Amino acid sequence: MFNIILFVIIIDVIKALNRDVNTFSNYHEIQIHKLHIEWLLDLNQKIINGTAEYHFNVIKNNIKEIHLDIYQLDIIIVYDYNTGTVYKHEIQYMGEQSLKQGDRLKIYLPKSYNNGDQIKLRIKYGVTEKARALSFMTKEQTESKVLPYLYSYCQDNNCRSMIPLQDTPSIKQYFSALVLVKDPRIKVYMTGNLLEGKPFNRMNVYTESLTEYHISLDIKIPSYLLAIVAGNLEQRKVGNQQTSRSYVITEPTSIDRVALELEFLQDYVDTLSNYIGPYEWGDYKIVILPPSFPLGGMEHPLLTFASPTIIVGDKSGVGVAIHEIAHSWVGNTVTCSDWANMWINEGFCTFLERKILEQYNGADYSKMYSFLSNDTMFQQMARYGMDHSYSSLHPNTSGENPDDSQSEVPYNKGYQLLVYIEQQIGEQNFQKMLQQYIIQFKWQSIDEDIFYRYLLSWISTNLGKEHASLKEIKTIYKEWVYVPGKPPRQLDFHTDAYDKAMALAKAWLDNKGDKVPDNAEEYRNYIYYQKQQFLNEIATKYGDMTDKNYKLIDQTYQLSDQKDSRLLYRWLIGCLRGKFYDRMEVIKNFMGTHGARSWLVNMYETLFKDKPDVAREWFIEFRDFYHPSVVDALENGIFKNSIKKIEQ
Repeated sequence: MFNIILFVIIIDVIKALNRDVNTFSNYHEIQIHKLHIEWLLDLNQKIINGTAEYHFNVIKNNIKEIHLDIYQLDIIIVYDYNTGTVYKHEIQYMGEQSLKQGDRLKIYLPKSYNNGDQIKLRIKYGVTEKARALSFMTKEQTESKVLPYLYSYCQDNNCRSMIPLQDTPSIKQYFSALVLVKDPRIKVYMTGNLLEGKPFNRMNVYTESLTEYHISLDIKIPSYLLAIVAGNLEQRKVGNQQTSRSYVITEPTSIDRVALELEFLQDYVDTLSNYIGPYEWGDYKIVILPPSFPLGGMEHPLLTFASPTIIVGDKSGVGVAIHEIAHSWVGNTVTCSDWANMWINEGFCTFLERKILEQYNGADYSKMYSFLSNDTMFQQMARYGMDHSYSSLHPNTSGENPDDSQSEVPYNKGYQLLVYIEQQIGEQNFQKMLQQYIIQFKWQSIDEDIFYRYLLSWISTNLGKEHASLKEIKTIYKEWVYVPGKPPRQLDFHTDAYDKAMALAKAWLDNKGDKVPDNAEEYRNYIYYQKQQFLNEIATKYGDMTDKNYKLIDQTYQLSDQKDSRLLYRWLIGCLRGKFYDRMEVIKNFMGTHGARSWLVNMYETLFKDKPDVAREWFIEFRDFYHPSVVDALENGIFKNSIKKIEQ
């Protein structure tokens, strides 16, 4: 174990020099210690009446102002927690940043405060459907069609659109909430534990009868991990009813199917615990959201969100659940300090996910997954530009919405760096290093340099100062993190399973649709990622495809009718690239019933190149279905020069 004082000093020095560029708050002077909110939800009107209560710790001297991040919030009043004294405030509008990252709420304090002082205040405010963290859905948009529905998505810096706060992963705070609803049928879950009784007093007076939900989390978390889901929901324990602490939450109409698909959830938690260390969060709960959810999953403590696309029927989608469970250690316990260091969350998490998937499904499965992800990453790098910072593990997000830098890069370039380090020091040593890393930086936010220094120190202490790995790691580490483009060392994820998938794709490409290849039936027995690789190769080689070929492949494997959304996406993006429009009704239905941001951006970009009017027409039709972050990505991307036309 290391000298903890030395590492605390290193952290303090680096934080002083390296501030998060995506927050307008003065978190380097004063920090939220505890946040309590009271929300009155009106899901029909798509508004929230909110009051937030803050306990601040002052960490610098002569502090006269508090600066918080906000996005499209209606700030009503700021007042002293104890005396009710109203504090002067103003919104500093940030020009072109207002719609990218929001604005700064400046609160003027009645006196100067110094290091060690505490400040308690409240802010009363309103939230509307302008909040890009929130997706308000009518009952008609839900599966059960009984009640309106609400869910949030705060990563990267969208929490400022539902609460005024220091919206940076550098700041972790205790969280609690009192949520009130008018319709007692609406169930509410938030990040944290649902409490018995009514421990929190109301901060406001209401004349109507309301149902209360009291939530609390006694572990500090950053703002991007705050979450809410509300609607017609049911919770069910899965696994052994005596020993399991895992639950699924979804609409009652699909609870049986979801519970069966995720019946081994507790096993995944236990397997990860055996590899990385104790699970510290108590229960584990996963919510299967409506199809407009823009990601595969989101790792809020005690309330993981996941897309319904992982519920396939054969448990092939559980990798997403394992990935999100892994965040309980890397991301939620040890957190990136800013979005330029996102790989500290996602690279480590991807490593753990694939390590566990290999235990369950074998090396070929994990390698095929890595190969496919690598290929997707290179395609995304090519779109950014191989010399663009977004193609590095340390993207420059200054003046930009950090959402725009999200890609496979932090996941897979980060994953490959960790695999390479594992190869240098050995699997058992790497596992021990990771376990001690979690203990060392538990509940902290760190950056890549802190991990780098820790890694070198761990190797020197445990393996020797002359260990051969030290020279190589010092040679490649900073280049791997900061230099855009492909990693400085290429890893081999080749397998025989890959060769078979590529051979089948070649057979189809070579015959131009004149006949079914002799080895066509192999596809039906492929492991999941072999099928993905086959479809990916067809989509990539669209220039060699003919309409006859598309039709025959589709007829042979019924690809346009398959239920697995991830495989269907691979097929349909290939059809769009190859301008095979015979199944346009399937493509349109897919784009109107799936909310994954990466899929929709790729599909709209491809469709727009050949059929811009159709792309605009579909976007207008489906816009209200999509999550606000997806709408934002499309309107500021492919439709940037067409917004006026769309709005007209």
